[in-house]
Amino acid sequence: MQISIRPYATADLDETARLWFESWRSTGLDVAQQATEAAMRARIPQELASGWAVYLAVDDNGRLAGFLALKPEIGRLDQIFVAPSCQRQGVGRALLDFAKRQMPKAMWLRTAVDNMGACRFYERSGFRRGETDVHPTLGHGTVIYRWP
Repeated sequence: MQISIRPYATADLDETARLWFESWRSTGLDVAQQATEAAMRARIPQELASGWAVYLAVDDNGRLAGFLALKPEIGRLDQIFVAPSCQRQGVGRALLDFAKRQMPKAMWLRTAVDNMGACRFYERSGFRRGETDVHPTLGHGTVIYRWP
């Protein structure tokens, strides 16, 4: 699968919210089952206003395959999600490599402690596992990863 990465545009709102919702739910985590697509759709403009820089991974047929939200001013990879039908096909790797180019000195992220697939992915990608904490708004256990 060929992937290109482009900046988010307002017209991408519905498709991005749907991908985010489906990907988050596909983790099987209890906290993810509480999510709604409508809440995610409402959150995107709010996060953009607070500093998100969003990029979309698009496949060679023009379909949305994943998305990435960065907060460059604090060196944070805030969100990275891949459509369930595109997982394990290099989309996450392409997005993560893009994030590393955007923040080449350092970055950090938070993921659910119980999201073992994401934890393995970050560790294979050179991120160092750090402290655990409680998610500030959702209340589930999280782990901080740092790169390099």
